[in-house]
Amino acid sequence: MKCELSSQLLEKVRQKLQGMDFTGVVHNQDIYYDTPTWELLRKAVFLRVRNNSQIEFKFNEDLSQEHGLVNERSFPLHASPTDLKKINALFARFLSTWIPVTAFQTGLKENGLKELVRIDNRRETYTDGRIVLSIDHVEGLGDFLEVETQCQDESDTSLAQAQLQAFVADLNVEHIKVGYVELWLYKHNPEAYKAGRYHLS
Repeated sequence: MKCELSSQLLEKVRQKLQGMDFTGVVHNQDIYYDTPTWELLRKAVFLRVRNNSQIEFKFNEDLSQEHGLVNERSFPLHASPTDLKKINALFARFLSTWIPVTAFQTGLKENGLKELVRIDNRRETYTDGRIVLSIDHVEGLGDFLEVETQCQDESDTSLAQAQLQAFVADLNVEHIKVGYVELWLYKHNPEAYKAGRYHLS
């Protein structure tokens, strides 16, 4: 669950943090890639390189589900031959014209993938053991509250959603049902935003 934070709301969140343990600050720099016609975005597939070290695919098996319910696959940027087979298989699944490659960076170029968005995020994280609360400071977008809990792969997510709703109920926040990529595109590239599967309203 993600919510935009105003300065007044940020103070309320800080009060709520008093019962939680601070787990640290993480700085993530993500570069998202797509084809010039946004083939991945249209399928709700997000391909990023995180901190110039990790390749991450985020996708939704069931496109009728909401944005936050995704599958993730991660690989080192300098992937082993075994990982490259998996990476090529994922790309072939999402891009019918994918040309298999032996290096990720080569694959971007040979298959015409371009940088779509850069997201620079400094995240403060807190937990009470079952809920993880993060305050994100996203360059060019603002401050956001993200509240998460872990679910078993096959468990009912409605219970987890209810726990999260109860946790933030007294904050009077509006749930943003898209990610930072969509927020950035909405603000900076409306045409790409409209091509995506997830929208603000």
